[in-house]
Amino acid sequence: MFDKLIGYLVTRAGKEYSASYRAVATVLGATLFIAGWPVLVWVLGLGGQGAVFPDMAAVLLSALFFVAGIPWVAWAVLWQLWKGKGTPVPVVPTKEFLPSGPYRYCRNPMMLGFFLYLAGWASLFNRVGSWVAAVVLLVLLILEIKLIEEKELEARFGEAYREYKKKTPFFVPKF
Repeated sequence: MFDKLIGYLVTRAGKEYSASYRAVATVLGATLFIAGWPVLVWVLGLGGQGAVFPDMAAVLLSALFFVAGIPWVAWAVLWQLWKGKGTPVPVVPTKEFLPSGPYRYCRNPMMLGFFLYLAGWASLFNRVGSWVAAVVLLVLLILEIKLIEEKELEARFGEAYREYKKKTPFFVPKF
């Protein structure tokens, strides 16, 4: 069902991109994840029911989620830019297979960090609708990873990725 999309992504991975093109793709992708998704969670939360947590608990919980999530995102993105010679944006992917750095602990450290970051926003907004929107978005992103991204990585990196997949947890880090 996703074969054409996966083929398109594999083809794009073989192309060379200028530094300015990679920079623009990274900034646009970062804007979506840093601001776009949290704004969507906030907007969808406006129509939801009341508060989920007492106010102070919501603030403390959001701080914990941010402190836990942001380092994972930053480390994974920098690793992709530096070691992977690409970007975290699927249409300008890394050139190198990355089983090291944060990727030695789980296959999706950037998404792990993003999920915690998004949970931080849902906690801060403290609305049932925000949590529902965040969970729906997380489920959709996990489906995208399982149905498209992992298949594309297998097509690009073959047996090396399949072995890595067997040894490295999908999402919950193994230290």
